[in-house]
Amino acid sequence: METKIKLEIEDKVAKIVLNDGENYNPLNQEMAKQLLDVLEQLRNNENVRCLMITGSGKAFSAGGDIKAFKESIEIGKPGELMDNLLKNLYKIALILRQYPKPVVAAVNGWAVGAGMNLALSCDLIIASNKAKFRQSFSKLALIPGFAGTILLSRQLTWQQATEMAFFGDTYTAEDMFKLGFVNEVVDPERLLERANEMASKLASGPTLTYARTKKLFFDALSGSLVDHLENERQMQIKSAETQDFKIGVFAINDKKEPEFIGK
Repeated sequence: METKIKLEIEDKVAKIVLNDGENYNPLNQEMAKQLLDVLEQLRNNENVRCLMITGSGKAFSAGGDIKAFKESIEIGKPGELMDNLLKNLYKIALILRQYPKPVVAAVNGWAVGAGMNLALSCDLIIASNKAKFRQSFSKLALIPGFAGTILLSRQLTWQQATEMAFFGDTYTAEDMFKLGFVNEVVDPERLLERANEMASKLASGPTLTYARTKKLFFDALSGSLVDHLENERQMQIKSAETQDFKIGVFAINDKKEPEFIGK
């Protein structure tokens, strides 16, 4: 199988590059399988404390593989192809929101359909000012997949979400920044440098705390307030028993910068 993912690990940061730039990094079955494998491989790697995901060429990811869609229609099996494809894609969408390490998306170019929602599934987004975003599903008579219906409806008003989903218009990085999806917009030549700065800062932080915060954010989407507050209380008690809590308290007391270890 041709390698669709390029992986580099340096200073506790794993840089994951969607590496099929000639085809705009489509999230086809090969790409999805390899990305899923890399995420699982890095999950328990103690030398990795933060992930950064970006794309090669002119796209972060153009989303679905139109050629594969066309072929599936021609052989009369579009539903079968979609079923097989979505098994891994939906695992990725869920894994990223529950991933025990912070994940930064560096959006270098087009982020379309599932490619846009891959970026939105990350914890933070740095975007090039040349980046373009589009919920293109309606152009194919598809619903906003790869968790799009929840990613849009949770962050936008009903009217904003339906406009973005129904029309499939293109949004600039500045548009996405104003809507609250993007944390920072930078010049293209600064993108990876800035994303790496953010990832390195996260990698040197209390990563166990980040993992627990993500879990509580995730659980808050569906749980009751009463249950959530008790879960939050218990998680804070556990957090106070970590080595990082001790490091943080002593560092502040001594007016020093804490050197967290993620434990």
